[in-house]
Amino acid sequence: MKANRGSHRPTRGFTLIELLVVMAIIAVLISLLLPAVQSAREAARRAQCTNNLKQIGLAIMNYENAIGVLPPGGITYQESPLNCGVFPRTFTFFDLILAQMEQQNVYNAINFNFPAGGQTENNLPHGGATNFTALVTRVNSYICPSDSAQTPTLYVPSPSLAGCNQTSYGGVAGTYDLFRRWCVCPPLPPYGRSCPGPTNVEVKSDGLMMKNYVIRISDIIDGLSNTFVVGEASRYNNDPDSHMMFYSRVGWWASNNNDGVTTRPSALFSVIPKINANFVYSDTTIFPANDPQLTAVTGYENSWIYVSTPNYRQLGQFGFRSQHPGGANFLFCDGSVRFIKESIDMGSYNFADHNMGVYRKLATYAGGELISSDAY
Repeated sequence: MKANRGSHRPTRGFTLIELLVVMAIIAVLISLLLPAVQSAREAARRAQCTNNLKQIGLAIMNYENAIGVLPPGGITYQESPLNCGVFPRTFTFFDLILAQMEQQNVYNAINFNFPAGGQTENNLPHGGATNFTALVTRVNSYICPSDSAQTPTLYVPSPSLAGCNQTSYGGVAGTYDLFRRWCVCPPLPPYGRSCPGPTNVEVKSDGLMMKNYVIRISDIIDGLSNTFVVGEASRYNNDPDSHMMFYSRVGWWASNNNDGVTTRPSALFSVIPKINANFVYSDTTIFPANDPQLTAVTGYENSWIYVSTPNYRQLGQFGFRSQHPGGANFLFCDGSVRFIKESIDMGSYNFADHNMGVYRKLATYAGGELISSDAY
């Protein structure tokens, strides 16, 4: 009797070509999936950024309910009459609303009688040292999750001791150059005090957030839903400054690159540059603070709107920007937050046209402009 050996087939494996095809299919699927994942993550970050701005808006309105006016964008000189010879206080509206942001302990730790950074007059305690501990506090609601992290604590040796921490937002200061003027005088960077013109006069802009001025709700005749209060001002990719964009101090500062001609503002920003305009090196030589064209074109030395050479629309560090593709979030005075595209109408360079553009109109509170809801 013969044994039944049965049939035996050898096991067949993948050929090299089949393996390569499978790997290619997997790679294609991953390449299709990754953008969707990244898009979902960015959507979540953008939603959190929107929520941050809504919290800031609620805090500003609670401040207004308690005090009767909106907080000033910044406090530099608080003397009356104005004395430009003393060290500026440099507090910001972010500091003023800390209690409304559920940061009561931080707010209580600030001594507003002394400067936010730097010396104090009359041999009083050093303001920067006094307020250092409070002002190095990180407030998460002041930082967009899409923004890159910066050096958390800035420590500058005496006499300019300063405590700073990051923010991704800034107050909308309108269309005038109130950044680079030390009591009207166009300063030399970083804040030279020589002044050929009038002193003891503070620059007033047309936006809600100015230095040393407060606005009542009744002053906003353009409508709460058509007026910016706060916008995004995130760090740049590969930002040259390790510690810039801080909430604790308002001013116009020398850039960390120490070239002597590159500067940056903090806490307050302008709508003259386009949204997401690039960082400009050597800005004081390209865009001088005492540019005679400002007066020649507009009749007012602080307006940048209609000057085309140099093109102030490109002065990125003085404007609003975000790490969200295509635009930036803005808080309106009615508490709403809307994403404003970087392609928004910027108006005409021709002063005779009197067309300042939709973006600039949204930044003024009493311009009397009519803006359609589908214009942005």
